[in-house]
Amino acid sequence: MSDSPIVAERVGNQNGILWVTLNRPEKMNALTFPLLHEMRDIFVDARNDRSLRCVVITGSGRGFCAGMDMGGGANPDAPPPPDDHPDPEGRRLNMRNEVEAYIALRRLEVPVIAGINGPAVGAGFDLVCHCDLAVGSTAAKYQVAYVRRGLYADLGGFWSIPKILGWRKAMDLMMTGRFMSAEEAHESGLTNYLVEPEEFDKTLMDYALTIEAGPPIAQKIGKVLAYRTASLEFDAAMAWSETAIPLVDMSQDFKEGVAAFRERRDADFKGR
Repeated sequence: MSDSPIVAERVGNQNGILWVTLNRPEKMNALTFPLLHEMRDIFVDARNDRSLRCVVITGSGRGFCAGMDMGGGANPDAPPPPDDHPDPEGRRLNMRNEVEAYIALRRLEVPVIAGINGPAVGAGFDLVCHCDLAVGSTAAKYQVAYVRRGLYADLGGFWSIPKILGWRKAMDLMMTGRFMSAEEAHESGLTNYLVEPEEFDKTLMDYALTIEAGPPIAQKIGKVLAYRTASLEFDAAMAWSETAIPLVDMSQDFKEGVAAFRERRDADFKGR
């Protein structure tokens, strides 16, 4: 694998899967500012790629992501301010570098799968919760590590963790900073599939291939509607659907889906 801290490659039966690997195994794939810059650029480019069907995010080695690299210079180009002269504006702008990578992830319209091969801690746990789907290894474990450092889940975990796990479980993890096992996480709804380490790679790829074979237009609009209408009343949400449905039922993919159903065969969706 490349020496780059993050590696993105196209795979799949239709080359429609963007496989993104956090690639700092010696640091359990802890995040740095250069890595986050690359991550943001990858996701920004992916958002405008019509040939893309889904994104997979996973880690190299034995960890998914250990959060921000607190011991190795998360932003090595920025010297720390003197203790008696804090720099809140510098901190705010540094935070923007982190935030923009996660916003770019959330803006993706195609399905995003977290492939959680090992521990996901702090910003790594946030990353998992910002994905739409997840395959987890029994070797994984999870922690809202921020609270152990006197912080909160500032990279959006405060927003996404309660939505994924429910209020009580999220508050427990966010207030105590305890580890959650892979089994507990699965029972709480974090992962769609939980498998042993030796089955992980195949399960993750098979799941991504299943998503890749689906109808891209319908998948993207379904995802956008799910997020955009989550806080709306039912009538308002249905108004969005009224607007969106012509984009789907006038597509070639819809016609192909109907024909495949009638002919009792697998559909061949083109994203048109």
